[in-house]
Amino acid sequence: MIKYFLKLEWRNLTRNKYISILKITGFVIGLWVFMVTGYYVLHESGFDHFQKNAENKYLLDARDQFGEMYFSFSLPYPLTDSLQNRYPEVVQSTSFEMRENAIFIGNDDGFIKSDKSKMAFVEESFFDFFESDFIIGSVQSSFSNPNPLIVSEDVANKYFNGANAIGKPVRISLEDNIYDFVVTAIIQNPADNSNVNFHWIGSLQQFMKTAGKTNYASDWDFKCKSYVQLKKGIAPNDFTKKLTDEYVTHAKLERAPTLISTPLTKIHLTSDVQRRIRIFSALGILILIISIVNYVLLSTVEKTQQMRYLGIEKISGARRSDFFQKNIASVLLYSIVSFLITVGLFVLSKPYFKNFFEGSFSSDLNVTTIVLTLLATVFSIVFLSAFINQIINGSQKPLDILKNKFSKGITGKIIFNSLLTFQLAAFITLISCSVFVQKQLSFMQKSKLGFNQESLITVKIAPEDIKNYPTFKNELLRNSSILDVSGTSAPPLSDRRNIFGFVSKDSLGNETIKVVDYVSVDRDFFKTLELKFKEGTTFPEFAEGYCVVNQTFIEEREIKDPWGESVELGGNKYKICGIMEDFHSQSMRSKIEPFVVFLDPGQITHSILRFKGSPLETVALLKNAANQYFPNTVFEYEFMDTKIKSLYKTEARFGNTIKILTFLSVLIAVLGLLGLAYFSSLVKIKEIGIRKVNGARISEILAMLNKDFVKWVVIAFVIATPIAYFAMTKWLESFAYKTSLSWWIFALAGVLALGIALLTVSWQSWKAAARNPVEALRYE
Repeated sequence: MIKYFLKLEWRNLTRNKYISILKITGFVIGLWVFMVTGYYVLHESGFDHFQKNAENKYLLDARDQFGEMYFSFSLPYPLTDSLQNRYPEVVQSTSFEMRENAIFIGNDDGFIKSDKSKMAFVEESFFDFFESDFIIGSVQSSFSNPNPLIVSEDVANKYFNGANAIGKPVRISLEDNIYDFVVTAIIQNPADNSNVNFHWIGSLQQFMKTAGKTNYASDWDFKCKSYVQLKKGIAPNDFTKKLTDEYVTHAKLERAPTLISTPLTKIHLTSDVQRRIRIFSALGILILIISIVNYVLLSTVEKTQQMRYLGIEKISGARRSDFFQKNIASVLLYSIVSFLITVGLFVLSKPYFKNFFEGSFSSDLNVTTIVLTLLATVFSIVFLSAFINQIINGSQKPLDILKNKFSKGITGKIIFNSLLTFQLAAFITLISCSVFVQKQLSFMQKSKLGFNQESLITVKIAPEDIKNYPTFKNELLRNSSILDVSGTSAPPLSDRRNIFGFVSKDSLGNETIKVVDYVSVDRDFFKTLELKFKEGTTFPEFAEGYCVVNQTFIEEREIKDPWGESVELGGNKYKICGIMEDFHSQSMRSKIEPFVVFLDPGQITHSILRFKGSPLETVALLKNAANQYFPNTVFEYEFMDTKIKSLYKTEARFGNTIKILTFLSVLIAVLGLLGLAYFSSLVKIKEIGIRKVNGARISEILAMLNKDFVKWVVIAFVIATPIAYFAMTKWLESFAYKTSLSWWIFALAGVLALGIALLTVSWQSWKAAARNPVEALRYE
């Protein structure tokens, strides 16, 4: 019987091309979005699951906890070295240093920047602990060389001519330090969904030797990344308690820190990542539900065209189970066609995912899991959709059908109208969220930061070249296109951050952590950034023992007399000579912290320049000067406006994704409305003919056909507005500075939804209203 129904539904699919295209297109969009978001969620939640014994491996670090706040830091190398020799519950352990900064590769013309920026300095135990497949070379042969460099296949092919890389000497500049290596091995590209996906791997011993710390194995001040594998069944908390006691004893600590063991598979799941997973999971499911609703609504339209057949079948003795099987066959056929199209579309679009999601995707991710999940979802949809269709259309009485009296029944009407309202409310919500995300992004990118960010450029300076900075500065100022030059240890909005951290007690004895940001600068820092002073002025001629602070520093310290009191910072006391107005030294996700400026040109790491004229000419001028005066520095520059945009690339990518999903939800809704308008015109075709014969104008008929849709759009708007408000309020919680939830956003979403609905419905309604009434009444 099911085979017969499948043949019948295939005939209906090819015959009713208009409705079939609408149904399949909407279904494919929903399934594709669900598949893409599912792929993303599996990628983000599957970090390092492929590692052997991953469930028993942990990252060890420590926290100094003060209330809800804490300082987090790695453990000393002597504590975590060879843990398996001291603790029977430990299977193996490894410690290493890692750097996630720009890597420059030396060549005949100087240095070129690598597109892979993560490097680890490890011991041999690293390769026992983490999965690594060697293509050429081995662990033993690599570490027999005093300066080994192990590179990934991508790095070897791009920079070292593939297999010919073995034995090649390589000079690398990393964090202004020069390292000389010999390529000793090539490994397969690390998985993207791993916390240890290093394309460059060197020796920890060489790294420490270059840093002048040859006694690091016994240095309790040297802290690095530490991982441990425990025996099966061992509670990690019991182990960390033992390790804490050893730490306190050997390091002679006055206060015991809290040691944390984070499962290897949970390291990547930070609060931000978990929030992204929740958001994209919800969006994927929402778009899928919208497409299912669209399918059910359009199926109802299609079944209405077949009501006469339904009536004849009922009179001929067809049972409700027969109609249910027929609905099953219909949904199954459409699902199979949609599923095949979706898988093909997914494969074609996969290379572009990185443009819309944070991070890169692993090519080794198990796509079979995703396809099987999608297949299970499709078959669940088959049963659900068939059941809903049965409720809506199965209650028709045969005699009413043959008399053209179509009615869905009370239950059917409630379900039908609820589904329509849900679909409209969903895309109104997405429109509201899309507009608001763009508003927040624009707010962050265009807000005043407290300094003039226009025409600013920063240049890096290596420690060995700082002595040449005054000459470099004077040389640049001779050029009329350079307005100001200054130096700083941490440019505004950069990743570099220098802080003083200290514990503060309130009147009740509760301890909290206080953080003070600080920078070392030269005298022209305030002038170059055009920072404004609230009180006082810049540094005096003899500036030792003086500092400039911001307004937040004064308020948080509750300083009554800034000029009479001394402030203690980093164990030293300073006098305040000036109070700046607050400015944003970090992104607008973070609140403005207390900020201190010291006059210490010997500690600067970057030069900040304000220029006029052509940016390209300015860069050329800077490069010539830097090459002349900074021979130990790899020339790096960054425009401030470019930096500001890059700060919010996560929000920009999220906004683009929301816009695409909103467009797709609107497209699904439009497909559904087209079908519903078609259905409405079919049901009322004779009424339209009679009204036209009696003199009704087309505009009156349009109003009659459209009024129900307007009603449901208004109801959907009332439902969607509080949902969108709540969702955006929760999203904004991660931002210290945020735009307002303006009423016009929701009004705009409602107007857009109403306009889209009316334009879509009116087109189909106009076609029905413009027909010759004789065609509708010729058989009456």
